[in-house]
Amino acid sequence: MTMKKIHLLGSALLLAFVFGCNTISDVVINTSQVFVPEEGGINFIKVTDENVEQLIKPNIIRTNQRLSWWANPYFAITQDGERLAYICQRNAKQNIFVTQLGSRGSSQQRTFTGDIQDVAFSPDGKTLCYSKLSGGYNLLFTTSSTQGSVIQQISSQNVKDYGPRYSTNGNLIFFSRFDGSNYAIWSQDITNGTVSYYCYGMSPYPINDEEFLCVRQNSSNYYEIWQVNYVKGTESIILSQDGRSFTTPSLSPDGEWILCAGNTTDQGVENIDIYVVRSDGSHLTQLTYHHGNDLSPVWSPDGKYIYFISQRGTENGSYNIWRMNFPL
Repeated sequence: MTMKKIHLLGSALLLAFVFGCNTISDVVINTSQVFVPEEGGINFIKVTDENVEQLIKPNIIRTNQRLSWWANPYFAITQDGERLAYICQRNAKQNIFVTQLGSRGSSQQRTFTGDIQDVAFSPDGKTLCYSKLSGGYNLLFTTSSTQGSVIQQISSQNVKDYGPRYSTNGNLIFFSRFDGSNYAIWSQDITNGTVSYYCYGMSPYPINDEEFLCVRQNSSNYYEIWQVNYVKGTESIILSQDGRSFTTPSLSPDGEWILCAGNTTDQGVENIDIYVVRSDGSHLTQLTYHHGNDLSPVWSPDGKYIYFISQRGTENGSYNIWRMNFPL
């Protein structure tokens, strides 16, 4: 979970997000355009269709023109770039569906329980890990990405775990755990069940077998991107800016860029856009400028494209997964 320009940790508003409140907005935004002039040179391709399937609506709250948003992974792509897993609302339940990427063929439902919050593929693409709201808690589970309905619980009982990410070697599942006032990053070794604590933070993104990117809240209640070497015990801040928050970091396949979402003020109203920054923290560049919200960005395996969730191209502000070329 990530928030911006709002006092969050330990607040009732944060707890409302944790337990899945609906989107609240008091601002009317024109989302019908596919792109705006500032996005010249970028080709946008619509991947899902709101007329066929209702993609999960990101939890976004607008208060006095300020935004706070839930930014766990709503979809995932296999490392070979062939399959897409996403959370879809059908029959009033949020479940995971898998489809061939780039195909308009039918999708395959992979969970049958509802209240799914996020999703991740294992490195080999055979397994899905996800979190599910259950009895006031949020627990991690795994299941096959292709067949059957056998599930395995990863979380211990009575915890609030979110945003699973597999390590690069596939042996660990990293996640964020909320203790009622703060978030911390943990992992579970799927070979022996060992659970390990690392540090304060959220939205872990493993970049090798020693390091991950993560998000932390600073003393001014904005969110920053950090890099943590959990083997050497070193930490460094990558991206921080006064009055701004940045969330959901991921490293490009060539290691040159960090992709993230951040808040933008457009005509006095805040929305969420896609950004990149060099892996050393330099050359912060805004990529999207649409009046709707663009968030949860993911690199394609070859680094040529960025997939993200957006309201663009819909009259009623519905969300779809879109693809854009990486212009830099």
